[in-house]
Amino acid sequence: MKILADEGFNGNFVRELREVGLDIEWIVETNAGILDEEVIEIAKANNQILLTEDKDFGEWVFAHQATGLTIVFVRYKAEDILEIIESLVLILKELEVSKSYENIYEFITISRGKIRRREI
Repeated sequence: MKILADEGFNGNFVRELREVGLDIEWIVETNAGILDEEVIEIAKANNQILLTEDKDFGEWVFAHQATGLTIVFVRYKAEDILEIIESLVLILKELEVSKSYENIYEFITISRGKIRRREI
């Protein structure tokens, strides 16, 4: 499973996810400064799950009809970081096992105490 983290995605999340064995490309390390639309195109071209904290990606999906990828959007407060990491690991491992991200595209929102999934 390939994962792409947006440039603004929390580095602590990237490190923790890498520590549990997930392969994550982080835009800040590979293509810093590119536009959101370019991030989407990279994720689609490489069949990557996109991780972001930027709600603009929701606009790309729902207002501009960007399709063909799964996006995991996280919303949290500083005190929620450990819970969010646990939820991220849970959902990413589930996607890895089911391989559903290969043919069913979703916008997944993770927040304190909640994981919301919408097919796109």
